[in-house]
Amino acid sequence: MTQKIHLSLPQWAIDNVVLLNVRLNDRIMVRMMLDTGAKYTIITPDVDRQLNLGLQGARQVPVTTATRLEMAPLILVDQVDVYGLVLKQVETAVMDLPVALGVDGLLGMSFLKRCRLVLDTPKQALELETDVD
Repeated sequence: MTQKIHLSLPQWAIDNVVLLNVRLNDRIMVRMMLDTGAKYTIITPDVDRQLNLGLQGARQVPVTTATRLEMAPLILVDQVDVYGLVLKQVETAVMDLPVALGVDGLLGMSFLKRCRLVLDTPKQALELETDVD
């Protein structure tokens, strides 16, 4: 079975960045920036605390930011729901993000590599499609 979503994007998203409302573990809604340059999906420590996932024993992975290389704990988020497109067991790094971004996380390639992504800027549209896993 295939899951597919189609979103109309406002002009500010086309001019700047794509922000998405994402439900994690069917518990909390967070604001994430779509980031094809991020190897991992990333959540902040505050989101991790809200999900009560815990970082004890988490493997540390290198994460390249705009300014430096940082080590961050890598955990599995049981469920990541982007407007009804749901993936399970998504590798997610936990680290602070610049407050200026105004987001709770980045929707990175650990999620996106499991999808077909079409960003059609002339039509101001975003499509994500995946086979149910």
